[in-house]
Amino acid sequence: MLLQTPHIFDLMKRVGLHISDAKLQFELMEALKKEKIPFEIIQPGKKIPKGICTVLTTDEDQGTITCHRQIICTSENIGSCIMEAKATMASRGSIRSLVIGIDPGRKPGIAVMADQVLVETAQVRSPEAVAELVIELLRVFKSEEQLVRIGHGDKTRRNRIFNSLWDLDIPIEIVDERNTSTTSDHRDIDAAIEIALTPGYRPKRKQLVMPSNGEISDIQRISRLRSNGELTISRALAESVAKGEIPMEEAIEVQRSQKKDAKG
Repeated sequence: MLLQTPHIFDLMKRVGLHISDAKLQFELMEALKKEKIPFEIIQPGKKIPKGICTVLTTDEDQGTITCHRQIICTSENIGSCIMEAKATMASRGSIRSLVIGIDPGRKPGIAVMADQVLVETAQVRSPEAVAELVIELLRVFKSEEQLVRIGHGDKTRRNRIFNSLWDLDIPIEIVDERNTSTTSDHRDIDAAIEIALTPGYRPKRKQLVMPSNGEISDIQRISRLRSNGELTISRALAESVAKGEIPMEEAIEVQRSQKKDAKG
């Protein structure tokens, strides 16, 4: 089954917004609108209206309202605040089972299921960035049970992601993606949703990261494009890039430096 609705919220719930900083209030309002989260402005000293499940506020403003659930916001943590707001909107009380599906790739797709309800999706910049987001998701979506499922397709990046999550001490499954299908414009996210919904197997140890000859050659090809045809990084450097040990930009600079030294 392929879910098309990005988030499912309790239609009776709203988020309260109690921010005296006009700029921060505007930024939070825009972020809430983008995520289609219903909200209401709360005035100082006013009673919290029925249906407000949580209030976004600041250190300076929180003392002027009474609410059992407040999220302290700053201009630096808007993304995290919106994620927490979505968690309160999507939950039907406490979460029993949280499943995080990951579609491995150059920019992995991530889907979060709380008791089989899709509550969050994301795409991160690299396989190594997955662990940081997973830690944040586990903090925000507190649950009795947690499980991470990773698609098996991109073996090298899959194993990089698996190893980065290993020390979090949560169950990790590898899912066979061959029976999944994606048809929308958000293939990485759709794949992550299906991965989250599909049982897999649980490896008992960290995985070997062994890039194929084709992957190494492709990274060398990309290095030529990134350097405007100036150079091709060595096989050793390309292997380090494939393993996530160094970024492409650093590998190109190392190769450039080696080329200058050879000429000198």
